[in-house]
Amino acid sequence: MATLDDIDTMLDARDVAGLIRALDDADEFVRVQAALSLGTLADPEAREPLDRMRREDPSPSAREAAATAYRWVVGRIEEVEAVRGPKPPPPW
Repeated sequence: MATLDDIDTMLDARDVAGLIRALDDADEFVRVQAALSLGTLADPEAREPLDRMRREDPSPSAREAAATAYRWVVGRIEEVEAVRGPKPPPPW
């Protein structure tokens, strides 16, 4: 079981894997903070776990936090893809 201080430490360390594990914590407040921290980092690895949490978490506030974080992650992914532009076709 993580604490809110643990979540802050993981955020500072950019520990995406640890934050993803914290999405399953028994403490609703830890799950909320882990979700929002993942949204702040906007790492693409968080997309699927946040999507699952926004649909399945038993807590309405945790689902809402996950939905917000999910939008942040998806928005960042879309920004990066827009900057990269379309991929050129293969040369053959």
